[in-house]
Amino acid sequence: MMANDQTLDELLIELESGSISEQQRELLRSKLRESEEARKQFLQWQMLSAAMQLESASGGMPIGDDASIGLVASQPDPQPDSTPVQPTNRPKPRLALRWKSLLTLAAGVGLCLLATRWAYLEWGGQLAKLRMAAEQTQSATDFPSQARNAEATASGIAMVTRLVDAKWDDTTPNLEIGTALKPGAVSLQSGYAQIEFFCGATVVLEGPAQMELISSTSAKFLRGRLRATVPPAARGFEIDVDDMKVVDLGTEFGLAVTDKGADVQVFDGEVELHRSGAEKQLLTAGQAIQRDNEQLSHLAATPDQFVDLASLDTQARGQTAQRYQRWLAYSRKLRKDSRLIAYYAMDETQPWNRKLLNKAEPSKGELAASEYDGAIVGASRIAGRWRDKDSLEFKQPGDRVRVNVPGEFRSLTFAVWVKIDSLDRWYNSLFLTDSYQKGEPHWQILDTGQLFFSVRAAESVSGPEHKKVLSPPFWNPSLSGRWLHLATTYDVDAKQTIHYLNGKQIHQETIPDFQLVETTRIGMASIGNWSMPTKEDDHFAVRNLNGSLDELAIFKAALSPEEIAQMYEHGRP
Repeated sequence: MMANDQTLDELLIELESGSISEQQRELLRSKLRESEEARKQFLQWQMLSAAMQLESASGGMPIGDDASIGLVASQPDPQPDSTPVQPTNRPKPRLALRWKSLLTLAAGVGLCLLATRWAYLEWGGQLAKLRMAAEQTQSATDFPSQARNAEATASGIAMVTRLVDAKWDDTTPNLEIGTALKPGAVSLQSGYAQIEFFCGATVVLEGPAQMELISSTSAKFLRGRLRATVPPAARGFEIDVDDMKVVDLGTEFGLAVTDKGADVQVFDGEVELHRSGAEKQLLTAGQAIQRDNEQLSHLAATPDQFVDLASLDTQARGQTAQRYQRWLAYSRKLRKDSRLIAYYAMDETQPWNRKLLNKAEPSKGELAASEYDGAIVGASRIAGRWRDKDSLEFKQPGDRVRVNVPGEFRSLTFAVWVKIDSLDRWYNSLFLTDSYQKGEPHWQILDTGQLFFSVRAAESVSGPEHKKVLSPPFWNPSLSGRWLHLATTYDVDAKQTIHYLNGKQIHQETIPDFQLVETTRIGMASIGNWSMPTKEDDHFAVRNLNGSLDELAIFKAALSPEEIAQMYEHGRP
């Protein structure tokens, strides 16, 4: 039977017998989080289990004995010639009292057992080290958490799917591929932008152009040049231009708007043209109407004047190749930077290789670069920001890259390109040291979409607590599958930690003197996960990233905001 098809009762039986699998535990955890009734049934199950254990321990008759309670199949009817068995006279009041006592006690035990079992489900039965337990306990009070019973939502009526040399007006945010668009105006200074409406219509803007998005099925075109492709599923898509409304009937058409007037051209299929106070007109393939100073002129369509999807794709491929070559030149220069501790460019062309090569070129007297190579465990090599380079995909709880980074440092910078599919864990690892001793950093993302960085400030939990630096939430499900550049600097001299997103600072905090660690170290660590099994039962904290990482750089210095911005600009796909 597949685990997803199992009922709550079946899962509870597997849990009680100790044979529950990781997949079944995850399913049971999901059921308990989503259903109040399931939680009530879980508590009742634990109370009954506690009662059975108490009765057995008391030396009394086993609760499961079919002679005392008829919970097993009844015996066959006596044969006609046999003597009927007389029921035994049992001291029912005493049994009832014992049951009441047992159930009262079991209720209390059951509540404790429920908490214990819930913790077992959440952390896989791991008896974590004190440091891990303290950190996980703090998460409940220190960090805001998403409502785990609420369904994730996103907003928008269209999305940007392709850009070629696009520059946006100051009134328009810097839109990138994958950006979900809400109702409102977009203004393109130059270049091309492909926008796909959620109804299925695709529009290519050629700058300078301005368009107002109204809904998932309509827009208003204000100036510039536009080409729209509308498949049958999006039939009825409409665009207002001047005082005209163009209603598509499943076609491909172009619009050009200047100060003098507007052109409507049909390249394939047909459109309806609606004007105030006039009958609607039907335009078919090859026809065009030009409106100039309130005059309408019928013309032949000129499709070559409007960029189509195929031509835009060709231009986009050329731009992608140029950006890859620009990054490659920058990367080859970067790996000579003497401040680098390790640089995992992920530009290998050997998919079978389970080493993650460190491309930093060591200074004279330093360890060979290969000493910092990572060991890939589980994670898969897939296409990165460009088809000509790799990234590493992390999906399973065991996926990780093991590294050993010896030495002592002061300030640090971590920078990586990440594509997040979802934030499934309370903590989603970017780079975590194994034991988290004094001076060791942790860099991860919370399930709330916040970037989290800390350096352990004391040898024991009785010492000063580490400084937890949390960015504002930067990620939501609408960003799923998009490449983002994350960076964090830990500056000992300035006593500051700064978080960056796509080359821009998003958060900065001062580190108090009692939490400032002047000597940092890394040692054994994991990329995209945390630690190794340390107990005999091989349990480990599940903090694997659900997504991909590309080009991880670690510096023994705090890079400047300008250097972070330059890294983003040269690396953006």
